[in-house]
Amino acid sequence: MKIAIDVMNGDNSPSSNINGALKYLSKNPNDLIYLVGKKSVLDKSKKTFKSKNITNFKFIYANETISEDDSMTRLFKHKPESSLIKSIQLLKDNEVDAIVSSGNTAALLSSSLMMLGKIEKIKRPALGAFIPTEKGGFVLCDVGANSDNKPIHLLQFSLMASAYIKYLENIKNPKIALLNIGIEKNKGNNLSIDTYKLLDKYSQNFIGNIEARYILENKADIVICDGFTGNIVLKLIEGTVNKMIKWTKKSINQHSVSKLAQPLLYPVFKDIKKNFDYEEHGGAPLLGVNGIVIKCHGASNEKAILNGLLHAKKCVKNNFISKIKESLNNLHIEEENQ
Repeated sequence: MKIAIDVMNGDNSPSSNINGALKYLSKNPNDLIYLVGKKSVLDKSKKTFKSKNITNFKFIYANETISEDDSMTRLFKHKPESSLIKSIQLLKDNEVDAIVSSGNTAALLSSSLMMLGKIEKIKRPALGAFIPTEKGGFVLCDVGANSDNKPIHLLQFSLMASAYIKYLENIKNPKIALLNIGIEKNKGNNLSIDTYKLLDKYSQNFIGNIEARYILENKADIVICDGFTGNIVLKLIEGTVNKMIKWTKKSINQHSVSKLAQPLLYPVFKDIKKNFDYEEHGGAPLLGVNGIVIKCHGASNEKAILNGLLHAKKCVKNNFISKIKESLNNLHIEEENQ
């Protein structure tokens, strides 16, 4: 197994990416990690690798830096020597089986599309995020790859998300729901109404619309929406969980009796935070891109990077791209719905 990691991108780079790779290599001695980054940064870390007796790594030097002023959708042309672009190039050249990056989502998506292409028959790629719940979890798709969509796009999102949750989360026959403002089939805007018709016709496991207040109640294994809506929902869940824990702790500290019980409640808070922590779930694959590209949270620490690398390995072992292709080949959509 060969996996490339974009060392230079992410809020906590390069240390989080290098340390995450070190942890991965110590647990997977038969795999090879390509670390892609600046020569000065990588050479400085060489002593750390040697001190831990880790030899299953390779440095790929990439000395161009991505700045906020760069056009994120044109990086493959303007910054070919950046760590993000050189990581994708390794995948394109079949030198690695997958890549992992905490870089800008727009940059990673657009560059991957231009350099790797889309899976045949896919009209739009998507980003699916696994959201944990009390009794498991669900995939929310799309969470930011697309702001504007057609019904056919959302239907394909459901197919790709089904492959994701079947083969990476081991949930057979996943139930699919469409995020909407009501459960009636004629609710919502034109996109919602027309998408409902397609899902109802072509998806065997479609259970109908679902309101946002019910998505954490294990009613569906996959929740489909456009990327604009999905990104808002994802960030709202993340922010609400963190804020509720802080509010609860503050309230406990304001009452002397409750304050005495705080040590007993600590494990409860820890479990809740763990369930909704991006560090625990690594990254998410770019669905529809013709190659395994794992997008990690921009604020990923070494634990999140480790889990992102493990997620990449799982995608490769399960022939994830082939599974998506099989799903598309089994779907025959009438021309007027294309």
